[in-house]
Amino acid sequence: MENEQSQRTRIFKIGEILLKENVITKKQLAYMLHLQKKRSDWKPLGELAIELGYIWRNDFKKLLRQYKQHLRIGELFIELGLIGEEQLTEALTKQKDNRKRLGEILIDMGLIKNTDIVKALSMQLGIPRIEPNLSLCDVETLFSRVNERFLRKHHLFPAFRQGDIVTVIMADPLDETTLQNLEKVYNCQVEAAVATRDAIDHALSEHYSRHTLEPPEEMQIDFESDVGRAIKSLVIGEGDSTQDADRIVNMVNYIISNAIKESASDIHIEPQEKKIQIRYRIDGILQHKTDLPRTFAAAIASRVKVICGLDIAEKRKHQDGRIEAKVMGHDVDLRVSTYVSVYGETIVIRVLNRNSTYVELNHIGMTPALREQFEKILNYPSGVVLVTGPTGSGKSTTLYAALNYLNDMDRKIITVEDPVEYTIEGVIHGRVNPKIDLTYVEFIKSMMRQDPDILMIGEIRERESAEATIQAALTGHKVFSTFHTEDTTGALVRLIDMGIDPFLVSSTVVAILAQRLLRRVCTFCKARHDFDPSLIDTFQVLGYVPEKHVFYKGKGCDHCGDTGFRGRTGVFELLMLTDIIRNAILHKTSSGEIRRIARQEANLVSMREYGLYMALKGETTLEEVLRIVYSSEEDAKTPRTIDLIVELCEQPKMKHVGESIRSHQDAKMVESEQA
Repeated sequence: MENEQSQRTRIFKIGEILLKENVITKKQLAYMLHLQKKRSDWKPLGELAIELGYIWRNDFKKLLRQYKQHLRIGELFIELGLIGEEQLTEALTKQKDNRKRLGEILIDMGLIKNTDIVKALSMQLGIPRIEPNLSLCDVETLFSRVNERFLRKHHLFPAFRQGDIVTVIMADPLDETTLQNLEKVYNCQVEAAVATRDAIDHALSEHYSRHTLEPPEEMQIDFESDVGRAIKSLVIGEGDSTQDADRIVNMVNYIISNAIKESASDIHIEPQEKKIQIRYRIDGILQHKTDLPRTFAAAIASRVKVICGLDIAEKRKHQDGRIEAKVMGHDVDLRVSTYVSVYGETIVIRVLNRNSTYVELNHIGMTPALREQFEKILNYPSGVVLVTGPTGSGKSTTLYAALNYLNDMDRKIITVEDPVEYTIEGVIHGRVNPKIDLTYVEFIKSMMRQDPDILMIGEIRERESAEATIQAALTGHKVFSTFHTEDTTGALVRLIDMGIDPFLVSSTVVAILAQRLLRRVCTFCKARHDFDPSLIDTFQVLGYVPEKHVFYKGKGCDHCGDTGFRGRTGVFELLMLTDIIRNAILHKTSSGEIRRIARQEANLVSMREYGLYMALKGETTLEEVLRIVYSSEEDAKTPRTIDLIVELCEQPKMKHVGESIRSHQDAKMVESEQA
C-alpha cells in the first residue's frame, strides 16, 4: 500500500517520462539537453522532441494527460509554453520568501494570466473548462454537502452530479489532495473541471447572496417551432425526473440566451470523447465558452430537437429546423442544424435577430469616396446592383442600409428574403417558403405585379432566379441582390457561366460591391503596432515610410476579452461598370483582364488595398486584413503607392488614369534610386 501511494505521488520530469514510455533513448535525451542549451531560441524538451520527430504532438498531449499528477506545476507551465526556464527559476526564488502558490507569483510577475492557465490546462491536459454559472450548474443539491469556508478557501464550485460522478470546477484542478477530500464528502468519484479563480469566487458570492435558485428572467425563453407549437417543458426518456428535465431546459436556455447577450452569430454544441464543448462565433471567430459533462449530450440534443420540431428518435440522419424565440425582450430566429458525429449529434444554431433596428449607410465602414460613389449608384433609375461575398460577410446589412437610404413615400420597395432579418417601416417584406413552393422565382413573378419601384431579392442561387432578376431590371426596375463570389469581377463571369447572355449582363448590371467583415481594434486598449517590415511586403504596395504610415493593434483588455478586437467593420471593393468594361463583358473577356481594365480605367480599389487603408486609420490590423482578404495576382501586376491608395479612398472625385500611372512610375523610380 505504501509503495502504491509512493508511486502515485512520485514526481517525474519530462525527460524521464519520454524515457519511461520508450519515446526516446538516453542518447537522444542527452542530445536534446545539449541542443536546448546551445540554441538561442530556448524550447522545452517536449517541443524539441516534437520538432526532432521523436513524437507526434497529439501523442505528447496524451502523455501530459497521463502524467499530469506526476509533474511539478512549474515544469508543466514550461511544457505548456506559458513560461521559460529562467522565469520559472526567478519565480521559485520569490516563492521562498512567501507562502504564495507558484501560479499566483507568476501572475504577480505579469508573466501569465489566470485565463492563460485555464486555457492551457484545458487544451493540453483535456480538463473540461466549465463556466461557474448558477443557471448552468446544478448547485441546489451539491452545495449542501460542503461548507462555504471550504469552497472559498480552495476556490471550488460543485457543478453537476450524474450517477456516481460529481463534477467540481476548480481553480487548481491538479490539486490531488482536495480531490481526494471531495470524494470522501460526496462518497463517489469526483471529476475536476477548471475555471479562473475570479470566476469561481464571483459565482460563489452570487450563490450565497441569493435566497432563491429560480433562473433569472433573461434565462426564461419562450420558444415556438416552425409548426407553431408552443413548447413549455421537455421530458427526456421514461425514467427522467422533473428535476433532471428542468436542469436540461435551464442548460439550453442558458446556452442560447448567453450567446445572444454576447452578440454571437452561431452556437456550436459539440460532443467530444470526454466532454461537450460549447463554442460561440463572435466577430467571426469561434470562441470557447464552456464545457459540459459528456453524459448530458443526448439530453441537450433532444431538448433542442423538441423546441424546433425535429424527430427526437432519429439519431442516424442529419436534420435541419428552426426556432422562433423571445430572449430578453428581443425576437430572434434560430436556425438549427444537427450533424451525426462519432461521439453523438453535433448541433449548430445560427442566431438571427428579428428586430426593428438597422444600420445606416454611413455606419457600415465605407470610406468617404466609396460612400459617395455608392450613393450615386443608388440614385440610378434602374439596373441591377449586386453585393457579393461569402456567408456572414454582412451582405444583407449593406442591402438594408441601401434600402433605408432609398426609402421614402415616392417609391414602393418590396423584398423577398430567407429569412427577414430586419423590418423597415414603409418596405414590404416577403419570406421564402420552399415547403409550399414559394421560391425566389415565384416571388419575383408576383412582385412584378405589385407596381414596385425597387426590388430586393435576398440571394441569386441558380439560373432561374438570375434570369428573373435580369428580366426585372430590363423592365425598368432597380434590383438589389446578393451573390456568392470572391470579388467583383468574378460575379460578372459567374453570371455568364450560369447561362445569362453577356449582352443582358452588360446592359442591366450597373455595379457590383464585394465585401468582407474585419474585426475592429478595441478602442480601450488600442496602441501603436510595431511590426516586421516584411509584413507590409505581402500587401504588394509601394512607398511605405515607417515614420509616416503608422498602424495600430489592441493589446487585450477586459472590454475585448483579451482579444484586442471589439466589433466588426466592413471592407469593400466597388466595381462601377463603365463603357470599356461593358465592352469587355460583351467579348467574354476573362475575370483577370476585366480586373486589369477596371484598375486602369476606373481606379478600382481592391479589398486588400481598402483593408490597408482601414488599418492605417486604426480601425483594424494588417494581420486581420491578411486573414480575411485574399490576394489577387492581377492586382500585384499594377501596384500602387500607399499615399495613392489613401487618396483614392478619401477623395470623392476619381483621379485621371494617366496621373495614376505616373504616380506608380515615379514611386518605382524613387525606390530604385534609394536602393
